Amino acid sequence: MEHRHIRLTFSDGEAMHFPPIDGETILVSAEKAGNLLASNCREGTCRTCAARDENGDEVLLCVTPASPGISLALPYRRTDVAPPTLRRAKINAFARVSRSVWEIRYRLQFPLPFLPGQYVEAHFPGIDGARRFSMANPPSQKEQVLHVRDLPDGAMSAYLTDRAKPEDAFTVRGPFGVFYLRSTARPKLFVAGGTGLAPIVSMLSGIDPASAPPPLAVVAGFADAEDAYALEALRALAQKLPLELVLAADRAGEGWPGVIANPVAALREVATVPLARGTEAYLCGPPGMVAAARRELLSAGLDAADVLNEEFVHG
Repeated sequence: MEHRHIRLTFSDGEAMHFPPIDGETILVSAEKAGNLLASNCREGTCRTCAARDENGDEVLLCVTPASPGISLALPYRRTDVAPPTLRRAKINAFARVSRSVWEIRYRLQFPLPFLPGQYVEAHFPGIDGARRFSMANPPSQKEQVLHVRDLPDGAMSAYLTDRAKPEDAFTVRGPFGVFYLRSTARPKLFVAGGTGLAPIVSMLSGIDPASAPPPLAVVAGFADAEDAYALEALRALAQKLPLELVLAADRAGEGWPGVIANPVAALREVATVPLARGTEAYLCGPPGMVAAARRELLSAGLDAADVLNEEFVHG
């Protein structure tokens, strides 16, 4: 009986119904009914599978027990979910692009379609376990780009400093995530902290200037001016798009071309995109920054469904 089924409604209004399986999660129940949903970690940490209930509260499908009559809303279209695939890759080049950020450029053996803002799991030589990175390039670009945070005693930092070389082979699996640019005519606000800038650059790079894009604004935040990177890329995008660029650093000396503030405080500098209902916001960075920016924007009147976010946890 359908009233005992679980109902999931996608962002375009399409609905999915399936029976709950006793002792299983909502995600597993959906999959055993032959449905494909966005997911990754399956343990409640990555939030890729997040849905919202009728009260607007977040529900993680991979850890929430299935029960009859549940009705949830998903923040993506069913057609935007594709099963992840594995690809072989080789490094073209890598370099430190700021005091705390590396850039890796690489090529794939075969193309890996993705939506701007999505991420992959990468396995590099001599490193246990996968590392998650958002692509920093538009889907149309053949050469792929990753941004890597330089961490003391970090496995990726040690690899890039001591062992990495061009032509190193590695693998990527994906794409994952529902943090991708929506094709709407609404004003868009992007707030990034550190290497959370990667998916934002991908999103902006994928916008066609001839498509009459809506007003856009980016708040790019860094702990220190010496950590800032991708500024030339952002300025080049601002020349092609109706894009306002706000740079923010917690610490900076003379000559810093932005404000001295964290990215949440720097929201007050945005002039071209209203911090109000009707604006879409894309937040990416450390969990504390993302949570604070989300609270600020919700209090300003943005709808919860229009505040999309991805948290970067470095390990």
